[in-house]
Amino acid sequence: MSAPCLLFVRPSALSRSPRPSLSASLSLPLFRAFTSGSPRRRTQYPPPAVLPPPPKQHPFGRKKHILTLAIESSCDDTCVAVLLKETATGAARLCFNKKVTSDNRAFRGVHPLTAVKSHTAHLGPLIQEALRALPAVQGTGVGVSSTAADSPRPELEGEALRNGAGESGGGDLVGEGSSHRANGNNLLWVDGQARMKPDFVSVTRGPGMLSNLSTGLNTAKGLAIAWDVPLLGVNHMQAHALTPRLVDALEKGKALNPDTTAMASSTPIVTEEEPSPTFPFLSLLVSGGHTLLVHSRGLNDHAILVQPLNIAIGDMIDKCARLILPADYIKTQTAETHSVMYGPLLEKFAFPDVFDSGPGSAEEDKSDYAYQPPAKRADEILPFDAAPHGYDWTLTPPLSGHGSGREAARMFDFAGLNSQVQNIVLRRTTDSGTESAMPLPERRLLARETMRLIFEHLASRLLFALHNPSVNTDTTMTTVVVAGGVASNKFLRHILRATLDARGFGHVQVVCPPVALCTDNAAMIAWTGLEMYEAGWRTGMDVLAIRKWPLDSDADGGGILGAPGWRRVGLFGDEDVWEDDV
Repeated sequence: MSAPCLLFVRPSALSRSPRPSLSASLSLPLFRAFTSGSPRRRTQYPPPAVLPPPPKQHPFGRKKHILTLAIESSCDDTCVAVLLKETATGAARLCFNKKVTSDNRAFRGVHPLTAVKSHTAHLGPLIQEALRALPAVQGTGVGVSSTAADSPRPELEGEALRNGAGESGGGDLVGEGSSHRANGNNLLWVDGQARMKPDFVSVTRGPGMLSNLSTGLNTAKGLAIAWDVPLLGVNHMQAHALTPRLVDALEKGKALNPDTTAMASSTPIVTEEEPSPTFPFLSLLVSGGHTLLVHSRGLNDHAILVQPLNIAIGDMIDKCARLILPADYIKTQTAETHSVMYGPLLEKFAFPDVFDSGPGSAEEDKSDYAYQPPAKRADEILPFDAAPHGYDWTLTPPLSGHGSGREAARMFDFAGLNSQVQNIVLRRTTDSGTESAMPLPERRLLARETMRLIFEHLASRLLFALHNPSVNTDTTMTTVVVAGGVASNKFLRHILRATLDARGFGHVQVVCPPVALCTDNAAMIAWTGLEMYEAGWRTGMDVLAIRKWPLDSDADGGGILGAPGWRRVGLFGDEDVWEDDV
């Protein structure tokens, strides 16, 4: 390390009652087993040559399960989740996962103040509901009387999860042979029921809207302080990139117990494998605020390969949808909701035959959209002429005049195509200026071709990256993760798969999370917090929200670990010894 740092013992982790001060004599856990218990004074250690390995590599006090409560509030979705992971197998179970979206219909987009009010109104009730979904602790002698509330409870014999499935099923902790002790320090009492206390609190720290982020971050700090557990401030885009690893862990949980989503006491103890997809892989992160093609080489090691010149793809789709979609169509489709998701509406409007067959149907899944992928680069940059369809407009693909040079290969451009769509629609505006006098068939054609061109633009930059020897080395890149709100678009998924197959990359797997986990959610925040927690990272209680927080360590701000407030667990693999801020 470049500068000396002080390693010190946290007294709270060594003695719960009474709690000593920093100046009190302490005994280190490592030596307790070999001494008569005589106190030792606080010891200063020389800085280690390298950062200590993650705590899961240490045998000291490893838990059978890790539990976290997570909060996401970076934009207009108020999200809370509870995630439980079994450390021996890597299997995970989502005990709770819900969100509330603020009503922004009057503004035709996200209104920051409205979103903050929604966060403030809904975080409390969602957390209250999540607490009731925490795994219940049951067993003889676990109950607490008013006269013995502070005394240690008998040790729980085991930690098996049962009776908890679905979105908000907490399950019970019972069984035989546990490393946890049922005392007031690791239990919460909810409605008179003993429940497992989260090991830490995860929360989105950035990037996003500052006021929105701060609402969730401050709430998470309060919970972490009240429960005396660590805080994990999560990078929102890192969480999107890691979402398929969450899905893999959830699938492991189901596979271990086909008849239930709980993890049973009979689960065989096996060596934990790294979640899939394993690093390295490419991440195409597409949302309303970001469009990034990233080389994900490790948990905190991400290099940005392509980024936008101007607006993000989700923002561009929303803008085009507001222009193309008839007002009465938007009103009809959102009559029973409190929000407008313009991207899904545009997709549904453009492909009515696919969506009329019903979501998740065989017809929808097998639809080829009558799409032929471009066979070569020259085909990607051909303009679309609507004249054969009887309309007098054309659409030019983004950056079609820049060829395939190095600079063009590192850029996304969505503003230019958005301007073309705007000009086409406004040319047909009625005299009253209220809405374009464009017939429905023409609107559908414009919607389809607009999406096709922007999705092929994404695919072209992905092909550039796969042809780049510094990215696709001898180890051969075999996985592309597509995540973020726009990743829920099935037409995008189809274009990416068809393009890779047509251009010699049929061996590259396109991995997309389920639609429910593409949009903002707290489950991905919980999982990323859990991966960071197991790698030894913690967040200080004095941190602030971050509006712009890059993934790339070479970017301004130093990437994920460049944000102030990170601390890492020290020598003993628990929270006893800490390293100064890194």
